[in-house]
Amino acid sequence: MTNETANQAPVAVVDGPNGKAEIFELMPDSRTMEYRVRFKGKTVTYKTLGEAYIEAGGMAGVKT
Repeated sequence: MTNETANQAPVAVVDGPNGKAEIFELMPDSRTMEYRVRFKGKTVTYKTLGEAYIEAGGMAGVKT
């Protein structure tokens, strides 16, 4: 878990046969938004919520 997501609630959770993937919305600077997917202790960053949601589904083992 990263420090940035430690105290934050996920904006979406995708649960599937491989486990649960959590999506967090972050704004590291005042101009851009990014989305981080946390799955089994690993965090991956995406530029759009749609991309993050699709990838989270793949990690969890479900089609999103």
